[in-house]
Amino acid sequence: MVTSADGFGCSCAEHSVPVGIDRCRPCNATEVVSSDGTACVPRKCQNVSGRIACRKCPNDYVTVTQNIDGSPLKEVQCVKCARGYKAENNVCVRCQSCACAKHQIIVRGICVPKSYVNSRPKYEEGSLHPLALLDVVKHEYLCTQNDIRACRTLANECVKNFYSIDPAGPCRLWIQSNLPTPKGLPRLIVESTLEDKNPGEVFLTRKQQDYLLIATAKFSSDGGFKFIKEPEQRLQCRLPIQVRIGRDFAHDCIMNVSKLTDDLNETLSPYLYADGKLVQIPVYPRKPNGYSIQKGSWLSSKFKRYFLVDNFLSTVANITSTVYLRTMVIQLQIERDKTTASSLKVHISVEAVYASKSPLSETVTMTLRVVHVMPDAGVHRGLEIWGGLLGCLLSLYAMVQWRGVVRRGGLYVSVVPLLSGALADTLYFAAWIATLHALAAEAGTLGLTLPLSLREERIIRAFVYSAVSLKAVKVAWLNFNQCRCDMFFLDWSEYNAPFKGVSPTEKYNSWRAQTLAREWSGLQTMRRVSPGYTVTLALIILHALSPWQSYLPPSQGYRWAVATIAWWSSYVILLFSRLVGDRLRGSPTAGLPKICTSVGLSMIVFEEDYYAHYVHGRTVYKQLSLSLPGLGEAETRQSLLSRFLAAFFERALDGLSWVASERTVLERLLNVELNTREAGNTSTLLYDPDDSTPSCFAVTWWGEEWSLATYDAMLFSGVFIATNDPLVAALTTLVSWQIMMQTRKWFGNRNQREKTEIDF
Repeated sequence: MVTSADGFGCSCAEHSVPVGIDRCRPCNATEVVSSDGTACVPRKCQNVSGRIACRKCPNDYVTVTQNIDGSPLKEVQCVKCARGYKAENNVCVRCQSCACAKHQIIVRGICVPKSYVNSRPKYEEGSLHPLALLDVVKHEYLCTQNDIRACRTLANECVKNFYSIDPAGPCRLWIQSNLPTPKGLPRLIVESTLEDKNPGEVFLTRKQQDYLLIATAKFSSDGGFKFIKEPEQRLQCRLPIQVRIGRDFAHDCIMNVSKLTDDLNETLSPYLYADGKLVQIPVYPRKPNGYSIQKGSWLSSKFKRYFLVDNFLSTVANITSTVYLRTMVIQLQIERDKTTASSLKVHISVEAVYASKSPLSETVTMTLRVVHVMPDAGVHRGLEIWGGLLGCLLSLYAMVQWRGVVRRGGLYVSVVPLLSGALADTLYFAAWIATLHALAAEAGTLGLTLPLSLREERIIRAFVYSAVSLKAVKVAWLNFNQCRCDMFFLDWSEYNAPFKGVSPTEKYNSWRAQTLAREWSGLQTMRRVSPGYTVTLALIILHALSPWQSYLPPSQGYRWAVATIAWWSSYVILLFSRLVGDRLRGSPTAGLPKICTSVGLSMIVFEEDYYAHYVHGRTVYKQLSLSLPGLGEAETRQSLLSRFLAAFFERALDGLSWVASERTVLERLLNVELNTREAGNTSTLLYDPDDSTPSCFAVTWWGEEWSLATYDAMLFSGVFIATNDPLVAALTTLVSWQIMMQTRKWFGNRNQREKTEIDF
């Protein structure tokens, strides 16, 4: 005896019968307990090789153990249920399908007219299991009889079969126009009306309306309907969600398939909830094989519903495969309303990408991704204007520079780096100005700033990368030219012996030439503004601007424009600080003439074959460049300089005519040669009046500050726009500067040793 089910008494255990008021007797293995539980009734059994085998009743039979009067039978009997009944739990119950008329046929427990089944086309798609196809026929017939629950169940099956276009599939009632439409048949496509020509569109006219709520409607197979518009934080990969305009994001969720059983018999429909109104969002499903749904007989390719997970039984084997929603992509295409300048038009669509679950794992990864297709912010127009203007001016300036280089004896191929530098500046500054203009214009649209479009982002990247590459050509060329220039150190003591009989070579002191050589070596890579200070100050400015940048949209182009502002702000601040410091303390370039005067040496540096820079060490330049009344007859400074330099070059090169000519203001400002001065065999010596900086600094980094500064800015911008990390961009710029400086210094010192034969 065991405790009874209610816990308040005792009863006989399973396969036992009572014997008295407090005792039970178990039945043998060849016996079963009678229906009333009072006796053991033998079964028909036989002994086969020492093993006892007993008869079992077929599925459509019930087991009888008692007579009509309740007395136990001598042996268990199997009795078949009468017509109109079926065996369930060893009891014959009445079956409605068994009472079908002669013109009807049983289909999954209901009576369906044979004419209806015979009139259906043959199913040829082959994706449905035969039992599942019978369920489809069943719900399809019930739906034609205006059974709303059956219509919704059939709609779920149509959606889960990816809107099948087979005329005998689960979508038959939707795609065959010759069939009468049942009253309760749900709509599965998004149809445009006269009021709403473009489904999934909404207009944003309210200020600060930068959030959109995408809700969902849930349909169950039993006819249930539920509308959900409150986002749940735990289910970030499902609808409903709240989307901020201009912010792309993606969420990955790892889920257990066994916990998704509640979603097997449900389909969902997305809606845009705006201003208390519901806007239907079209869905574009994509099958596990990667193909989208063929339009076929559907009136529209914009569908309404999708599903999360479903089990499909194989048509050839008893294997169940699970298909789940792998990725949902919500695309928001934003356009400007041409009729109203203060409103935006947002078109939303959903792409549902499905995949098959691997049988080796019970977990799947579901992804929800939001992608924005932004309108053009006017960057292209700005690039056309500023690119054309800057391109013309800088290209013209590059050609004027090339003309001067050729006249100085330079190579004709120098037009390539000069045009490369001009084109790099054009691309860089045109993109920067156009982006800043677009940012300023976008800030006033509906109280929110939209990101740049993908096309504009790509063209800005292309412009910046191209500018870095072209500017690198210009920087490499100028370093190459500076490392191959010819230079001469002139020791005046060799030509002016202190007394007769002393050989100039014996009086020559090498330490003076070495002193001048070391000074020149240190000045070759001197910059007006050190990139190390520029990088540091730019990072500080970016950090100070970080609270303001949080209000900007997540656009890489806008971030690059702000980072460029920080870079050039730091550069301008440091440059003006350097100019003020040089004005107060004196320029470091003034030390070279003082060294030449102290050691009694002069230096001539040939930048090109016909163009050289002279730093004297014996006379004061201002005394020669001015008319001195004490000399007697007032002479012009040109004639005075001509006489002086003619006397100088007479010692070095006899038989040449030299004429001194002052450079114009425009020539000094742009560092070009515009005027044609002398013809024939007469050479021209150009000089700049009242210029404290020796002209020889044109063949050092000091004279190429613009090219080097723009190269640093372009390199910083290129790395920043590629990595979105200002620290990586700063480190890359510093490393590039150090490598270039060490390379330039090594090649420059080698060139100096080869040309002057002075080891320092």
